[in-house]
Amino acid sequence: MIAYTVQVEADAARSRAGSRAGQAAAQIRRNRAARARQRTLRLVLGGLAVATVALLGYLWLMAATYRLSYDLQHLNKTGIALREQSARLEDRIAQLESRDRLAAIAEQLGMREPRMWAVATVPPPAEKPHGLAFLPFTSNWLR
Repeated sequence: MIAYTVQVEADAARSRAGSRAGQAAAQIRRNRAARARQRTLRLVLGGLAVATVALLGYLWLMAATYRLSYDLQHLNKTGIALREQSARLEDRIAQLESRDRLAAIAEQLGMREPRMWAVATVPPPAEKPHGLAFLPFTSNWLR
């Protein structure tokens, strides 16, 4: 009896296969399967896109970090070189400003120490007039 029931259902499925209902059902199944494949493909590609963007962002940040590290190291080297050059130049300035050297140059030029010092006084500058020229009495009053 069970075999008979299976046979009847198989016959019913075969009889619907060529009918409109069977064709519509097959088309619906094909469409659902295609949409499921597309949905899966979209999910996989979306996940890959997110992972790629995250990876590129990480690489970009790391590149920026390494670039800043390189710049810092380069600036440290430049700072050390500039400090050394500054020290050398300060030594050279001290050497050029030394009193013994200047005295030797002055002696070669025939210069000598003064015997008498002269002090000159400069009068303070004259006060500039304030206010308007055509109203002198009010300009003094408005001060």
